Amino acid sequence: MIAGAATFAAAATVVSAAGDFAATVSEPAVRLESHDRALLVSDSAWLGIRTYGAEDSVQGFEHMLDLASCRRRVTTSCRNYDGYVPIPLYDEVVWREGVYNTLIVATGYNDGDREFRDEVDAIMGLTRSYGYDRVIWLTLRSNVSYQSPDDAGFAEVFERNNATLAAIAASGDHPELVIADWASYAGDRPEWFARDGIHLRRAGPFAAGDYISRKVAHLDGRACPQPEAVGESPPDPCPDPDLTGPVTDVDGVYPVGEPAPAAPFVLEWEGFGSWPAPPWWDR
Repeated sequence: MIAGAATFAAAATVVSAAGDFAATVSEPAVRLESHDRALLVSDSAWLGIRTYGAEDSVQGFEHMLDLASCRRRVTTSCRNYDGYVPIPLYDEVVWREGVYNTLIVATGYNDGDREFRDEVDAIMGLTRSYGYDRVIWLTLRSNVSYQSPDDAGFAEVFERNNATLAAIAASGDHPELVIADWASYAGDRPEWFARDGIHLRRAGPFAAGDYISRKVAHLDGRACPQPEAVGESPPDPCPDPDLTGPVTDVDGVYPVGEPAPAAPFVLEWEGFGSWPAPPWWDR
């Protein structure tokens, strides 16, 4: 975050453990009873949510979207073609301190797998120390041609990281960890992505926003924010999208292809959708 650089520098002493993957807490933070404030952190894979004007498809819960090209999880992020290096996910959580109580992890395509387990432990320990009571971690699409800078991440790496994440969740070491299986959900929807298989295009950004909205609604026991097809009512309670599979009428439910207001190409963007106000296409 450009605007937060000075503030983040002041918090650097808190981040000293980031490079050592040693974040632990001796006494768990007091748990919050609601999951009403979520921070979603992504690399460039989900930047299309902004580029295509799909941020209003994230609905049903208070949120901040922090999307940045070349972002990594814990280690120093890679450098964009314009020379900009975004701060990694770990440091974003530190910079924002205790403002949120749910973290949604949608980054990982610029990372390898050698330190993945340690990085998950570090991030989970950090969020626990800041009072987060839920971490929703998205799996990575592995049927892709994308290779990250320095060849740190590629299809086999993403597949191994998904398997490791499943093992960590099954271990019970981090009961607040919830897997959102985006890889399976979007696995057979190549039309949602650019040719590399990870960057969202056309209907993809709306599908991604819709997916995470349904996932959070399911976890909260609420109604889905949107129906599954035009003319239907939103399911109540919202079923787990990982079990129901993709919404087939994305183009009908959302204004795919319509010109969105203020949706330029950017390498980094932070902001939020219109919720609880109506989305831009219903105003």
